[in-house]
Amino acid sequence: MARWKEPTWCKCWANRTHRKRLGGALTVLCALQTLSPARAAQSSATTPACQQAAAQVEVGKRRVTQKDYPGAIREFRSALYACPQDQVAKVELTRAYLAARQFTDAEQTATQLLAINPHSENAQFLLAYSYFMEERFPEAGKILQKLLAQNSQNPDAHKLMGLTLFFYKEYAMAEGELVTSLRDRPHDQETLYYLGRVYYTQNSFRPAVDIFRRLIEENPRSYKGYDNLGLCYEALGKTDDAAAAFKKAQELARAEDPSYDWPYANMAEMLIKMNRVDEALPYAVEAARIDPKSARDQFLVGKALSRGNDLQSSIEHLGRAAQLDPNYPEPHYLLGQLYRKLGRPVEADREFARFEDINRKSQGKKN
Repeated sequence: MARWKEPTWCKCWANRTHRKRLGGALTVLCALQTLSPARAAQSSATTPACQQAAAQVEVGKRRVTQKDYPGAIREFRSALYACPQDQVAKVELTRAYLAARQFTDAEQTATQLLAINPHSENAQFLLAYSYFMEERFPEAGKILQKLLAQNSQNPDAHKLMGLTLFFYKEYAMAEGELVTSLRDRPHDQETLYYLGRVYYTQNSFRPAVDIFRRLIEENPRSYKGYDNLGLCYEALGKTDDAAAAFKKAQELARAEDPSYDWPYANMAEMLIKMNRVDEALPYAVEAARIDPKSARDQFLVGKALSRGNDLQSSIEHLGRAAQLDPNYPEPHYLLGQLYRKLGRPVEADREFARFEDINRKSQGKKN
């Protein structure tokens, strides 16, 4: 079990790449354990009011499966009004709050449940998950450490601890937690995905390839699996395989998630590195079309254009990238080069100074 420690440097959730790649709500809640039979029995009273509450809980669960979270919340709250001691209803209400991204309410109900039953694994996990989604990673880590000390075999807790450590760039410990979680749930797609990301981030590209292949075997329509497989192949110098994987990710994403721009941007960046800018430009443009607010996509369009004759368009895209992400240094450096090429030394010096300032501030945060 990883020993929790609070890093002294800034949260890596603020890192634009991690934030964008992982941005949406995690699906870890889908694998949450249910109450044990003993606990469920304690939570089910025999009074008519509590029997009616149990029926309302079942209705609420069905509403959750239909993604009618406001309706589910109403059912669970009504059940608790009729039978305040119903712990099952309180757990399900907390889950519904989390699914609806009402994290403050989820935190409150989980805390109330812990006041009744301090050793409830469900309540501890749900509270940790709420902290995690609120980006309160130190608090999430401490709750998870306590939970794992109580039950070191809890795969959900190992998984969430692994993700928490991943966001803190504690990759070796994150790997251990995710591997432990996979022993009990070897087919868990989300755990496979993040373990692959951990390997990739540590430059362990061959193990990452194996993991992303496993993910694709579990889900042949995993566009993120193919996209990350392409990144691994690129890192290994297998650019033809990388291109094929990126194209497959693009094909799947068009149907599964049209807002997913990464395989286009990754293909564009790889082709630019290979000095195949004419081929790269359409992919960069498509990425920027899908997500016009992506600083990276705008930068890639500008970078591809900078290799040709349309330097003014390049400057416009690079300037847009710099505006979208003020902490992104690369657009400023390339702008400096272009302004110098165009004989505009004052503007060039300004952009180089901004590049140095952003890098200096970034290094200060890391230290």
